[in-house]
Amino acid sequence: MQKIIIKARKKAFSLFSGHRYSTKHGEGLDFSELREYQIGDNVKRIDYNVTAKKQKPYIKVFNEEKELNIVIVGLIDYKTYFGTNVLKYEKILETISTLAFSALNSGDRVGIEIYSKQNIFIKPTKNRKSIMLLSSFDENIIDIKIDYKKILDSLIRHKKNTVLIIVSDFFIEYDFKKLGSKFDTYAVIVRDKLEEDPSKLNGLTIVNPINNKTAIADFDNSYKAQILGNDTKLITNFKKSNIKYMKLYTNDDITKLRRLFG
Repeated sequence: MQKIIIKARKKAFSLFSGHRYSTKHGEGLDFSELREYQIGDNVKRIDYNVTAKKQKPYIKVFNEEKELNIVIVGLIDYKTYFGTNVLKYEKILETISTLAFSALNSGDRVGIEIYSKQNIFIKPTKNRKSIMLLSSFDENIIDIKIDYKKILDSLIRHKKNTVLIIVSDFFIEYDFKKLGSKFDTYAVIVRDKLEEDPSKLNGLTIVNPINNKTAIADFDNSYKAQILGNDTKLITNFKKSNIKYMKLYTNDDITKLRRLFG
């Protein structure tokens, strides 16, 4: 795990420069615009000088504070113990570490939440040493299941000026609408190309890592169709929830993440 963190620190780049504001408006200190007062607006934001000139109530709208809380969430269960050259859970951890160092390079506070056999929580901080806490991750996850709904529901507790980045293989069903409406939310879908088309394994001997039983691989098109169906629903869900997303394969260079934040 320490090797992954060291690699991530070397690969870290400024992902978040040019992306210094949350898309949500709130109680930050950076002025954005003036607009007409609407029912429910904070009356403390009324600009009385402009209101007097326009003869209509106008309020000041502010961007969120420039200094954001970036919370990176990793969902790691037994399904991520798979990969050709790199295991999915290793790629998830590399992604989280790289994003964390990149955010710190941009001057933002970074929090990390790992949900797995051993949960790891790092409160938003600017302390680079805190990322080394990831080195305590327990990699023995081949029989670990997690409650995705409970975990994702709990993320709504974060402050509004939070950029939320979720890293997982996303073989789940969940309505992301609430998270997408409250936060500037990103999803990194970590996959291995072989799991999306396992027919290349047909005829080979495969080993069950839990019980060490062997079998001859024989995958038909129904498995590939199942994956495609899952991803079609997932992407539709992300788009409806205003969540920005990308797919990162285990053999991809980590700098591909630039596309998500460009």
